[in-house]
Amino acid sequence: MKGKAPLYFVLVLLILPVSVFGQKDYHNGYIITNKNDTLNGRIKDRKPPPFGKLFKKVRFKHKNIIARKYGPEKLKGYKQGNDQYESLWIDVSNSFFRETYLSIPDSGEKRFLRVIVKGYLTYYKWEYEDDESDYIWSKPLFKREDEPSLIRVTQGVFGLKKKNLAKYFRDCPTLVDKIENGELKDPLEIANYYNDWKVENSQKGSLNNSK
Repeated sequence: MKGKAPLYFVLVLLILPVSVFGQKDYHNGYIITNKNDTLNGRIKDRKPPPFGKLFKKVRFKHKNIIARKYGPEKLKGYKQGNDQYESLWIDVSNSFFRETYLSIPDSGEKRFLRVIVKGYLTYYKWEYEDDESDYIWSKPLFKREDEPSLIRVTQGVFGLKKKNLAKYFRDCPTLVDKIENGELKDPLEIANYYNDWKVENSQKGSLNNSK
């Protein structure tokens, strides 16, 4: 027995780093299944830089140490730390150097999109890996709850796509003015302003109908 003890400790030391490494980058959170069940646990959806990578399927640990993998077709969404994600059907088409985004059931491919603002207008970030590096970038997208289309908010280093946003928010002239004169420059500010305006208009409409 005495001769076997050192070997036992060597095996423990060899296994321990693997176990500890496997726990890295997991965060507290939950998943929402397609049956609307919410399961709490620990989640990992990427490998951070260097050599970063977005996983097509999130790793989820629930009441045990073995992680199960879930793709966007298996979940309605998940939360990892402070970040919330939704599973959406996304169909992208290109015409005359212009990308069009649609979210129609069973059309295109299901993707996990990060939710920045949730409301009548939802502000998403579609995360993706850069082809030439290990960095993870994102495309900011807006989507109204009663429309299948999504609109891209910015164009890389060129900032807001003001002409497209002016058409998209033509129902709210005050917001268009604030975008065009540079008063609102951030997608977060724009989404919050539009949602507040939408709620205020809805309340006014309800009051007028009750008279």
